[in-house]
Amino acid sequence: MYELFYRTEVNVMCLLILFWISYRSKLLSDKQTRSIMYWRVIVSTIALFIVDTFLIYIDGSQIPVFYTLNWILNILYYILTSAIAFLWTDYILYYMLGSQNTNRTFYYVSSIPLMFYVLVTLSSPFSQLLFYIDPHTNTFQKGDLFFIQSVITYGFFTFSSAVALASFFTKKLRPPYYHGYVTFFSFLLCPLMGGLLHAFFPGAKIVWQGLTLAFLLVYIEVQFDQVSRDSLTDLNNRHAFDAKINQIAQSEEYDEEVHNHIFMLDINYFKEINDKYGHPEGDIALIRTANYLKKLLGNTNSFLCRYGGDEFAIINYCSCEEAGKLRLDLYQEFEKLNKNNEYPYHISLSVGYAPIVGTGESAVEEAVKKADEELYKEKEFMHKGIEQLNQLLT
Repeated sequence: MYELFYRTEVNVMCLLILFWISYRSKLLSDKQTRSIMYWRVIVSTIALFIVDTFLIYIDGSQIPVFYTLNWILNILYYILTSAIAFLWTDYILYYMLGSQNTNRTFYYVSSIPLMFYVLVTLSSPFSQLLFYIDPHTNTFQKGDLFFIQSVITYGFFTFSSAVALASFFTKKLRPPYYHGYVTFFSFLLCPLMGGLLHAFFPGAKIVWQGLTLAFLLVYIEVQFDQVSRDSLTDLNNRHAFDAKINQIAQSEEYDEEVHNHIFMLDINYFKEINDKYGHPEGDIALIRTANYLKKLLGNTNSFLCRYGGDEFAIINYCSCEEAGKLRLDLYQEFEKLNKNNEYPYHISLSVGYAPIVGTGESAVEEAVKKADEELYKEKEFMHKGIEQLNQLLT
């Protein structure tokens, strides 16, 4: 009896956590594909916990009507297990790779084994292949093909864990500026460890508690991400920049040849884009700039943020020679962007930078100040060049 109450208590606790996350996620949802996929997995897991809680008291009960109910709930339970594993993997693929084409391939490949598993589950009252309910004791019994449930469910979880692991070590699979180590470990360890424990303790069904913990960790990470993320450009924001700067200031490591460099960037004549084409077009210009910077810096160790307004900032650990090359690359790449431009305006940047020489807050503050001063010198020079070019063209 104590075991029944313990399992009920754990299930109820998980349900409360999931209901809260589901409510908050739906309330604050940005209607993006990733958010919708995340919410679907949570709702499916809630349904599974509800079914499992009823099964705790129905399985083994001698009340006649519970025999039929035991069949129905077990069919629903085992369909939900595969559905959740599928939806979880689908979510991780999209989260890590950000490609709907990859997810479509996953749908096609996984549809056949999933359909076969569902058909075997639904046929169990007649075939008893996956499981059956003993009519004398009203208890759950495994069928000859019960192993399929483990293969399907834990196969998806293992695959999703492999994707999370690959995304952590392979830059090509890792989303740009992905620093969610907590999210990574929740993706990799929680369902996988839960599955391994469940293999040794089948009655505990610990995989779903592990998945609940993963949801909680992901939700916390998402909330933290929203605090440190610019909603328009999806870059790090000023708050994240200040936190990064503070982290560098507290570090005692210093190399005389390679430094952290602060880059301050500003869009030239951004006010004219707003005034001439309207603020919505100005927002598009900011998003285009952010996306192009992400593309240029995606395979580097750079920290990129929207500093405020039309200003961006980069923190890059490199030599002084590499820093100068990076500024030149930024100018050249944005010039290439403008050659293929389909918009009625060009986007060009002014870039100022300075190394952080030494350690401590004063060194960091001095570098930010110098980078800002360099930016305005560069901006003045760039504006003169653009004005002279416009005069020649007219």
